[in-house]
Amino acid sequence: MSADGNRTTTVAAYVVIITAAVVTASVVAPVVFDTVSGSGPDEGGESSVAVITFRGGTTSGNVAAVTESLREARTNGSVDAIVLRIDSPGGPVDASEEFYLAVNRTASQMPVVAYVEGTAASGGYFGIAPVDEIVVKPSSTVGSIGVIVQAPLSAVENIENQRQVFIRSGPDKAQITRDGLRENLELLQKAFVDTIIKHRGDELSLSRTEVATGQTFLGPRAVDNGFADQIGDLNVAIEEAAGRADGISGDEYNVYYKSSRAQQLNVVVLGEDESTSLGENTADTVYVDARPNADASTDDQFVQPVKYYAVWGVPQTTNQTVEVSADE
Repeated sequence: MSADGNRTTTVAAYVVIITAAVVTASVVAPVVFDTVSGSGPDEGGESSVAVITFRGGTTSGNVAAVTESLREARTNGSVDAIVLRIDSPGGPVDASEEFYLAVNRTASQMPVVAYVEGTAASGGYFGIAPVDEIVVKPSSTVGSIGVIVQAPLSAVENIENQRQVFIRSGPDKAQITRDGLRENLELLQKAFVDTIIKHRGDELSLSRTEVATGQTFLGPRAVDNGFADQIGDLNVAIEEAAGRADGISGDEYNVYYKSSRAQQLNVVVLGEDESTSLGENTADTVYVDARPNADASTDDQFVQPVKYYAVWGVPQTTNQTVEVSADE
């Protein structure tokens, strides 16, 4: 890509979808974090419930922001419980794992209740699995326990036809195969399902196989099958969190709201015959160059070949897709 970022690049890519992933959306939701709507508690002051808002995909920037908010609440002596207000379709697997680890650490130290404002699906649901209680609205959507992988078509189908020759240090260096992708998907899927069973197993009325289908559930059905615990609004979630806190007696507590602004998740996969003009602000957009340009700089010749997502839906795409199921 040229220095001014205006060169048009032809892109070819495909999405390999594990059978357990539910494909119901074409565009990943944009990220908008709440602005701060209340001041935080004073260290050592009156007991309080912190409401931390997470709206948007589980991108690295968003997860870093919510992780810091959780850390601040955890280390504030006057915070006795947390409500994690979430509306997230998930995102990259690595960032979703970071989200899970941050929530799990916090839930091991104080009560954490999740309030699903809109959606907690795939990586978004994975992240809230360790909480003590999941409160949903009738219209809330939860579930979608599944993984997808995005990879350039040329990396799998056209290994023998690469225009440039690279000498590899080993036979598997920089090699991508369908069998390898499928194996990795199965490993990630198993870890995903294991985590849900570990934290929600006592509440779930579904079998492991049913959990792994990737289905989503609206609020009432989620409560019936154990993906959620009760129907309610934010106030119900706050009361539930306060009731679980040892340091809170009755209604004698404050509530404060903490949120941050972070990055936008914008994953676009174009078909072989399509092109896009790469302008500025593309740091969080995945572009795969299928035909290396002789004029490209060294930095442009190599791209991350594979990206795994735990997301409800798939990146925007057109007709150049190939499906590989885990059980082929």
